[in-house]
This record gives sequence, C-alpha cells and structure tokens, in this order.
Amino acid sequence: MKYNPCFHLLSVLWMQYFVVCLAITVRNLTTDQFALFQFKDRIFDPQNVLANSWKASTSVCKWVGVSCGVIHERVVALNLTNLNLTGTIPPHLGNLSFLLSLDLSSNHFYGHLPKELGQLHRLGFLELSFNGLNGEIPSWLGNSHRVKILKMTSNNFTGTIPPTLVNMSNLEILDLGSNQLFGQIPYPDDLCVHLPKLESLFLSANELSGEIPEEIGDLSNLEELGFQEMKNLKGRIPTSLFNISSLKIISFAYNNLSGNLPPMTNVPKLDELILWGNKLSGNIPNSISNASMLKHVDIGSNFFSGLIPDTLGNLRHLERLLIGDSNLTTESTTHGWSFLSSLANCRNFTLLEVSENPLKGVLPTFIGNLSTSLQYFLAHGCELEGNIPMEVGNFSNMLLLSLGNNELSGSIPTSIGGLRDLQGLDLSSNKIGGPIAESICGLEKLDTLDLSLNELHGPVLTCFGDMTSLRYLHLGSNKLSSAIPSTLLNLKDILELDLSSNYLNNSLALDVGDLRSLLKLNLSRNLLTADISSTIGGLLTLLSLDLSDNKLHGHIPESFGGLISLGFLDLSNNNLSGLIPKSLEKLSSLKYFNVSFNRLEGEIPTNGCFPNFSSTSFMNNSALCGPPRLLVPPCKKNIHKNSKMMILHALRTTRPNFMMVSSHLTKKHVALVNCNESDKAELLGGDEDERFGLDAVVDQCKGGQPPNETAKDSVENQDKGHQNLSSTT
Repeated sequence: MKYNPCFHLLSVLWMQYFVVCLAITVRNLTTDQFALFQFKDRIFDPQNVLANSWKASTSVCKWVGVSCGVIHERVVALNLTNLNLTGTIPPHLGNLSFLLSLDLSSNHFYGHLPKELGQLHRLGFLELSFNGLNGEIPSWLGNSHRVKILKMTSNNFTGTIPPTLVNMSNLEILDLGSNQLFGQIPYPDDLCVHLPKLESLFLSANELSGEIPEEIGDLSNLEELGFQEMKNLKGRIPTSLFNISSLKIISFAYNNLSGNLPPMTNVPKLDELILWGNKLSGNIPNSISNASMLKHVDIGSNFFSGLIPDTLGNLRHLERLLIGDSNLTTESTTHGWSFLSSLANCRNFTLLEVSENPLKGVLPTFIGNLSTSLQYFLAHGCELEGNIPMEVGNFSNMLLLSLGNNELSGSIPTSIGGLRDLQGLDLSSNKIGGPIAESICGLEKLDTLDLSLNELHGPVLTCFGDMTSLRYLHLGSNKLSSAIPSTLLNLKDILELDLSSNYLNNSLALDVGDLRSLLKLNLSRNLLTADISSTIGGLLTLLSLDLSDNKLHGHIPESFGGLISLGFLDLSNNNLSGLIPKSLEKLSSLKYFNVSFNRLEGEIPTNGCFPNFSSTSFMNNSALCGPPRLLVPPCKKNIHKNSKMMILHALRTTRPNFMMVSSHLTKKHVALVNCNESDKAELLGGDEDERFGLDAVVDQCKGGQPPNETAKDSVENQDKGHQNLSSTT
C-alpha cells in the first residue's frame, strides 16, 4: 500500500483530539466526584448508605442516587430522597454543572439554601420538601430559568415569597406549602404574565393574607390550585377561576373566604372542588352540574342555605359529596329528600355527608335506589323523623352508617344485619324503642356500635360477646334491664364500654380485669351490687372509670393504685366502706376523683394527686377525717401507734425506765377497762401528755382503781394489755 502523508497527519491529529477529550472527561468526572465527596463528608449518614457506595474505587456513575449522562458521562441527576440524612446542604453541589435534577426530599437537612445552587444553570427539577430548611426563600432562585418543578413544601421557610420567582418562565409546578411564609399572594400581574406554563400552584398552610387575586384566572394552563389552611386569606372566590378550562383541582379548605360560590361556566375538567371550612353563603348554584367531571365535592362547614339542588344528579362521575354543617333544607317535610332520588344516577357514589343541616322530613324508601357502592352515609343532626327504612339493608358495601342526634322512632330494622362489611353504626340520641335487633350480632366487622340515648328496652344481648371486632360499645341511657352478660368479657380488644343509665344488675360486670385494652368503662347509674373486683387494678391503660350511682359495697381495692393512666374515677353514691387506699396517691394523672355519698372512714390521703381535690370529692362520708379545707373533722392521733412507739422507746432505755413505762401502760389499760364508754372516749381524746399521765387516768375513771402491780407483773401482762387497748380504741 502506498504511503499517504495526509492520512498519516489526520490519524495523528485524531489521536491527539481523542487524548485531549479523554483527559477533559476524566478531569470533569473528577470534579463531580470531588463535589460529591465534599457533600458526603459534611453530612451525617446514620444508615451508611453513602459511605458504603460512594467510594473512589467505583465509578461515580454507579454510586447510589447518582445518574450520569450518556454522551458526556457527567452527573445529571442526584436523588437522595428518604435516606435519613442530616446536616446543612453543602455548597459544593453547585459544582455539579451538568446537573438536571436534584432531589433531597424527606431527610433532615436544615439551615439556609447555599447560594452556590444558583450556579446550576441546567437544573430543571429541584425537590427539597419535608426537611427542616429555614430562612427566607432566596431571591437567586429566580435565575434558575430552566427549572420546571420547584417543590419546597414542609420546611421552615419564613418571609415573603420573593418577586424574582416570576422570572422562572418555564415553571410548571410551584409548591411552597406548609412553611411560615407571610404577606399577600404576590404580584398577580407578573405572576400570570411571566409564568404562562404554570400548571400547579400550592401555597397551603402558610400565613399568607389578603384576597385571592382575580388575575389568577389568567393562568390558562392551570390544573391544580391549593390555598388551604390560611385563616387570614379572605374575600371572595374569583369568578375568573371557573373560566380556566384546564382546571382540575380547586382546594381552598379552612380559610376565611366569604360570599357566594360563583357560577361554574367553563370548567369541564374539574375533578375536585374542596371549599370546606369557610364562610361561603347563598345557594349551591345549579350550574355545578356544568362541571360534569366532578368526582369529589366537599363544600361543607359553610353558611350555604336553600335547597340541595337536584342537578347534583347530573354529575354522573360523582363519588364523594360532603355538604354537611350548613343551613341547607329540602323542598318540604312531606316529599322527603328528593335530591336523593337524583343521586341514584351516580353509580360510582361512595360517600354522602349531609349532617348538621335542618333537612327535617323522613328518610324515603327510595334511599335504597342509591348505588350499592355507597360506603359512607352520614346524616346525624338533620332533625329526621319517622322510622329507619328497611331499604338501608340494600347497601351491601356500607362501612359507616351515622343517623345519630335525630328524632327517629320505631325499632332498629332487622335488615341492618345484612350490612356485612359495616364497621360503624351510630343511631344514638334518637327515640328508637323496642329490643336491640339480634341481627346486629351478625355484623362481624363492626368496630363501633352506638345506640345510646334512646328508648331501647329488653336485655343486653349475650351475642355481643361474639362480635370480637368491637372496640367501642355504647348502650348508655336506655331502658335496658337484664344481667350484664358475662360474654362481654370475650371482647378482649374493647376500648370503650358504656352501659350507664340503665337497669342492669349482677356482679360479673365488675370482673373486667381481662379486658387489658380498656380505656373507658362506664357502668354508672345501674343496679349493680357486690364488691368491686381487685382485678380492675391491672388495667394499666384505663383512662376513665365510672361506677357511680349503684349499690356497690365492700372496700375500694388497694390494687387501684396500679391504674397508672387513670384520669377520671367516680365511685360516688354507693355503699362503699373502709379506708381510701393510700395507693391512690400514685395516680399522677388523676384529675377527677369522687367518692362522695358512701360510708368511707379514716384519714383522707394527703399526698400525690389528693391536694388537687376539693371537699365535694369526699362529702357525705361521716367517718372520714382530714384537713379543714375538705370540710371533714380533723383526724385524731392513733393511740395504738403511739403506745407501741412508747414501748419501743422504753426498750432502748434502762430497765427501771422500762419497768415504769410498762407499769403506767398496764395501769392505764386497767383504768380503761373499768371506764364507762363516755369516759373512755374522753380519755382517748386528750392530748398526748394527758392520755399517758397515770394521774389523769385515775382522775377520769371514777368507777375503778388500778390494782397494785409490781414491775414484773406489768411486764408479764404487757402484751395482753396492749391487745385490749387496741380493741378498745
């Protein structure tokens, strides 16, 4: 082959170019590696994720959380989310000049953002949420013109939103929620003109104030808008919002917004409308049906009035409707709830909440036409009358049925037993009578059963003991009359048991020591007799115990001192006797204590929680004694105890002194034996010096004289005399 000098020259030049490029690549990779090593060395990595992966012997592009480009093999993405990393963000990350994506979310970074991050001119994604970063949001972020997604929610940023953010013209998602930002929603004109690509704007849970600017409707690509939990945000909802055809989510819950809900003219893609907890008023507009894609409507806890529009039934995709706690009404009390008929068109319907509205009327039988997918039906506090229709049994997927605090009458429909997935049933505060329907016992998944404040009669069902999923059982304030079934002791996971204000009896109810999860037990105002079981003292998680207004007798168990979580204890209006156990002084959490109207005696404990209780806690126990502030007699000193102490003191002194003390005690005993009852009381009630003075004994007891005894006789009879003295006192 003929030698070609041109070809040789090109080969040499190509080789040199390749070597130079390789050197530059190695140098650049070394720069990225150095920056990441500096990052690793300046933070705390408790799980050693970085320590075990980021090693010089391994290519940077294979490190955990690091991604490199295909062409230049430079670091283009750093994703270290949720690694429990702690420390300040080192400035060296600013040297990752090819970085496109930085995600440090869900760690424990704190301090200010380093200004060197402003050098990342290629950065398009910055996610710093769920850390402890503080200080003001830096203005240099406005220089990050390529950033499309900026998320800094759930930190501790303060100050106002910097105006330079409007320079981020490619921004699509801005999330600054859950910080401590204040001031008004900034610069409406610039915000809308300079951020034409903005799709999601979240500023919730800050301290922003003022009104929502009308100009926000100019954000023509907006899909999600979240301004929640800002009580200083007031004024009207801008009408312009409902002309943004791309809008999918409006979330303005728990603010201070007022005025009417604007007509919904052009929001064909609106999926969620969340306006709960404001001061909105007027009617729910019929135009709500124009938002035909709505799935979730939560506009409760406002001041809406008027009729619930039948046009809601046109929302064929509707899944959740929450319009409770307002002033909504129905057309008439005779026609029932007509809007329910229209909602039968919503075949994906899962939740209906209309509670705390003066809807009145009766539940119509066509309630059974609602979708069988319905899982939650809440209509408590609606002034409902009449019977509960049997058709409620059609909701085979129902999880929660709440009809409490109405005027419902009749009996519990047996069809409720067909709600096999039901977890909560609240029929409390009505006028429901008859016995408890046994079909309820077939609800094997039931967690909460509240039938309190009704007119139910008959027995407490023994089959309740088979409902092992029960955590809350409330049957109080009815007319139930039976023995409390021992089967209730099978409910090992029960948390609250309330059978108060009935006509229940027997002692098995008090032996609840095996219900180790119990938090509240209320058996007050029944006909319970017998002693209080000491096993109750083993309920370490018990917060409240009310056994008042029964006919309980015996002593307060000493084991009650083990109720370390107890905050409420009411044993009043029983026939309890004996002492108040000093072990109760250990109950540091006890805030309410009542043992009034019993037959207790002895000294009221003085330590621990007892200084916090007033005289009403102990009234009408004639034999209790204690400090004057409790309006009980002062306690007299215990003669038995003082006598014993005196004997022990004598044993430590000389024998003559011992003989003398023994003689005095024995003579006093003889004098007491010969005293009549009134003299004894007077003798034992004196001061210590007087009670132990032999002359006082002789003077006070006129009916007999102590015989002459030798010191030896006194010693021999000492124990016998001491026992007699104890029995006398």
